[in-house]
Parts: sequence; structure tokens; C-alpha cells
Amino acid sequence: MVTRLSHIVSLISFSVLNLGAFTTAFANEIDANIDLRYRLESVSQDNELKDGLASTLRSRLNLLVKPLDAWSVRVEVDNVTVLGGETYNSTANGHANYSVVADPSGTDVNQAWVRYSHGPGTFITAGRQQVNHLNQRFIGGVGWRQNEQTFDGYRVQHQSEDALSYDIGHYHNVNRIFGPDGNAADEKGSFVAAVATWQLAPEHQLGLFGYDFEFDNPQMRSSRTYGVDYRGAFAKYANLRWELTVAEQTEVDNTPNSFTHHYHRVALIWAAKPVTFTLGQERLAGDGVSAFQTPLATLHAFSGFADVFLTTPNNGLRDNWISASSAVFGGKWVATWHDFKSDAGAINYGNEWDLVGSYKLTARLNGLFKAARYDGEQHAVDTTKVWLMFQYKL
Repeated sequence: MVTRLSHIVSLISFSVLNLGAFTTAFANEIDANIDLRYRLESVSQDNELKDGLASTLRSRLNLLVKPLDAWSVRVEVDNVTVLGGETYNSTANGHANYSVVADPSGTDVNQAWVRYSHGPGTFITAGRQQVNHLNQRFIGGVGWRQNEQTFDGYRVQHQSEDALSYDIGHYHNVNRIFGPDGNAADEKGSFVAAVATWQLAPEHQLGLFGYDFEFDNPQMRSSRTYGVDYRGAFAKYANLRWELTVAEQTEVDNTPNSFTHHYHRVALIWAAKPVTFTLGQERLAGDGVSAFQTPLATLHAFSGFADVFLTTPNNGLRDNWISASSAVFGGKWVATWHDFKSDAGAINYGNEWDLVGSYKLTARLNGLFKAARYDGEQHAVDTTKVWLMFQYKL
């Protein structure tokens, strides 16, 4: 481990010195930075698996070059190093007798794209890139994991100063969080993703989205999804806001079975200073044979941090939750309680407590503590997860 740490420190020092000199020489054309993120994650499950403990460091080098006024190029390289023994199942290290922590070690090109600016606010991008739509429920980068999810393809984006913005892309490969090596590192297919938003008023935004996902892998279910997202606030009560999303998902041509499933997410947010309360429900419909799925979403952000619902059960899922957030004890804290039930069949899946606290330790260093406790009934086993993370940017 000492040898690995020495190698990492040498690499970072060399990169900082050289990138700093390079940036100084071409200050108007180059932006370079380094992001270091250390995380300790423990997983304990009520089954025969050994408790997982992952100590990992993600080192990210990011370079943005603007050779011409209308053109820019970004290259982002990540390295995930295990500090200590691999006492966890990374999904790629063969340690199947441990609980899963999906942070495989390795070096990967996280982003590599060329972008053309076509007039004010319009961008055409080709290559490997981050794609985050709305709250990332349908497509996102899974930025929580050490190996981020990115997409290979091209897209057109428009971000105007008026009411309308849109993002339309076609991607042929998804670089999953299970990479950079292994059978699950890539997911190939034809993925069309489109979203448009209108700022109707300062406190009201309407969004329309559509996703056509056709996977080459027959084990991944292809689907077509359309929906509406609306966020607003009550005129007389500025501290009371709501979020509403509804969607419908159907099969596509290469899906063996036909289906139609519905989705909704509704939340009411009350900013009662110094505490903000959120009450909500998310429904992913199921009929006992299949259910509404979001395979390319930032799944960790939904249905509890214990990640027991990364795949929607065939009977569907209804997640009723309440959360409270506040700036206390020198940081920002959020506590959430989930009650999980099926959409069909009256099955009690269980409940979960989540807690997260974040601290800004210095101008460049942030700390985070996070914990999840899932008590299973008629679904997964009891699961406890705890995280401690530090992130340094320069």
C-alpha cells in the first residue's frame, strides 16, 4: 500500500506542476484541475456474505482546451486505487463472498469530447460525455460512485436566456460504474434521450422528456418512456413548493413481451426555517410480470441509499418518504425515512432510515458522513451501510 501511495503522490505532484505550467503558458485557452476523492464504505447484510469494507481513492485529471473561439475539447481521466486489501466485492474483482461495493479499481477515460458552439447558447458535442437530465431519475451520471457513468455519442444542447432550453442526444455505448474492465463495464445499443424545459415564471418550470433505449444485451429490457416534469411554488406561500413527474413506459420493437407501465413522483417541500421538510411518494408500476425500470438513471439518489431497489421488483414499487434537512452542528444534514410497498399485490417490502451530513472543512476540502439502515420484510435482507468521504479539489 505504501508503494501505491508513493506512486499516486508522485503522479499528482508531477501533474500539478506540469498542468500548472501548461495552463500559465496558455491561460486563455486551457483550464486544468485535479480532483481527489477518498471514501471508506462499509456494508453489512443479514446473509451469508462477509461484511464489505472498501477504502478507495479516486484521482481525476481534467483538461479543457479551447483552441478556437467556437471549439473546445475536454479530456478527463480517472484512476480508482484500493488503499488496503480488497475486502469487498467490486463486481469485477472476483470476491463474490463479500457484500458488494461497486467501486472497481483501474484507470479509465471518463470524458473525451469535442464541442462546437453554434451561436449563443447552442452546443454540438461528440464523444464520451456526462449526461444528466432533470433530477437524473431517467438518465444520469451516477456521480456518487467512484467510477462515473458516461455516454459515448453526440448531442445538441440549447441553453437560452429566454424560457426554452433543450438537450437531445443519441448514444451507442454506456460506460457503466462497473468498469473500466469486466463483463459489465459497457452497455451497447441505441439510446435516444431528449428533454426540453420551459421557465414559465421565476418559480415555475415545465419539462417534457422522452427516452428510447434499445439494448444489444438481451438481458437488459429495452423500452420507450415519455413524461412531464413540473416544479413550482405557491404564490401566497413562497416557502411552499412542489415537484410533480408523470411518465409512461412501453416496449420497443426488440422487446419480447409487451407492457405498459406508469410512473409518478410527487413531493411537497416546506421551507420552515431552520428546517426544510419534504413529503413525497414515488410509484413505479408493476403487474407481477414486469415493472417500470430506469436502468440508466442515477439510481443511488432514489428509493433509499441502501440500494436495495436498483431494479424495480416485478410487482412494482411505492416509496412513501418524509425528510428533514437543516444546517446544524457546523454542516448540512438530511434525515429521511422511507416506507416501501409493492404497487400490485399488497406486499410490504420494508422501511429504511437514511442520514447524510456534509461539511466544508476548508476552501478546497469537503467532508461527508452518510448512513443507511434498511429493515426488510418481504423483499431484501436487512442491510446497513456507512460512508466517510473526503474530497479535495485544486
